[in-house]
Amino acid sequence: MKIVVVIPTYNEAKNIGRLIDALSAEFKEIPHEMHILVVEGNSPDGTADVVREKMKQYDFVHLLMEEKKAGLGVAYVYGFKYAMKELGADVLVEMDADFQHDPKELKNLIKEIDNGYDYIIGSRFTKGGSIPKEWGFKRKLFSKAGNLVSKVVLGIKGVNDFTTGYKVSRVKGYVDSIDLDNILSKGFAYKMDLLYKMHKAGAKIKEVPIHFGLRDEGESKMEGNNLGDSLKVVLKLRLSDPDTQKFLKFCMVGLIGFLVDTGIFNALRVYTKNPKVSSLISGFIAMLTTFTLNNFWSFKKNKIEGAGKKITGFIVYIISSYIPIFFRSQMIKFAVSRFGDTFWVSNITFLIGVILGLIWNYCVYSRVIWKDKK
Repeated sequence: MKIVVVIPTYNEAKNIGRLIDALSAEFKEIPHEMHILVVEGNSPDGTADVVREKMKQYDFVHLLMEEKKAGLGVAYVYGFKYAMKELGADVLVEMDADFQHDPKELKNLIKEIDNGYDYIIGSRFTKGGSIPKEWGFKRKLFSKAGNLVSKVVLGIKGVNDFTTGYKVSRVKGYVDSIDLDNILSKGFAYKMDLLYKMHKAGAKIKEVPIHFGLRDEGESKMEGNNLGDSLKVVLKLRLSDPDTQKFLKFCMVGLIGFLVDTGIFNALRVYTKNPKVSSLISGFIAMLTTFTLNNFWSFKKNKIEGAGKKITGFIVYIISSYIPIFFRSQMIKFAVSRFGDTFWVSNITFLIGVILGLIWNYCVYSRVIWKDKK
């Protein structure tokens, strides 16, 4: 198996030579064909010259010059494409040039490729991982908050470090299936984009703890407004996801149903003086409205077709939809009998029932009635 360690550089003349030597020593303990690809951003400090000297010493070192420095994400994509096409890489490694990623931990990450994983994350925030004690409060806060937001919004289970730059990726079926030309960020936030797309490609992901260090030499290459760029990428990824779009449409249909339901419920409640009956009737009318809209819009790709399937689907829809409606009516009956038949008692209980019904209905609709066709 051929593994290529991709290292973007800019003004890393003081680090890159020592890093290549350190990796050379580690490669001896890794039972694979190892290569280093330095993606150089035309540094004025002579970084490329240092790499060229190392190429004379090691035949596994390669230099790829960028036309111009265009950002971390662009450099990695440029390196990935070259490593896959020109070097025949089976596995790609992302690694910084400044020794914040410890070369001695590389073998721990690559070992998980041999164990069957497809995307290995060198994690600072899993058990056993760490960040520098010297980091200021602001950087620690932004780093942890950014990861928490990414975790909640993207919903990838088992991942705690979304912004780490020390990662190992299997090429066949995963990196080679991703449209690298359309990565959402040219900078730091490419990391979340690539992680999400590897997840969507079905990659088996594992976090391995790492100890993230301080720079040995030189200045940080962190680009400006990383937090804003990361938030933008995370939101774009979430909103562009077909499942998210389907859920948002379902919620919009639910809002229409809610307005129909609420209006009829309150009109009938005043007229009949019977909140329970009012809830049953208004719920049924709203159910007919939402079924039609869901079938032709929210779940359009899985639209029920054919008379027999439509009848069966509609029966299941009625039964499943009436379960939360019936439960809600019983809640209202109990609340009114306990706290009195007032506007606030009836409507607060009604709203709680609607929220519970929303969760129930989406699960049943998407997994049973309009389930994805295999």
